[in-house]
Amino acid sequence: MKKSKRQLKPGDKVEFPSYDEHCKPFTERGIVTVYVYPDFHPNGYIEIVDSDGNLILYGNAGEDIKKVK
Repeated sequence: MKKSKRQLKPGDKVEFPSYDEHCKPFTERGIVTVYVYPDFHPNGYIEIVDSDGNLILYGNAGEDIKKVK
């Protein structure tokens, strides 16, 4: 199976689209703590925390998660 070209790893800063309590879109930023790319899944599993260490996203590591500098 073809390996993903994504090179996310723990410690990377990322951003992804999210929605507030009024369903208005905004860009969420965080730090990757876990990224697992299994051969059988197209995107893998990811856990992202905010600057305070609170978990803000976990689950499917979709293509909408972008690495930032």
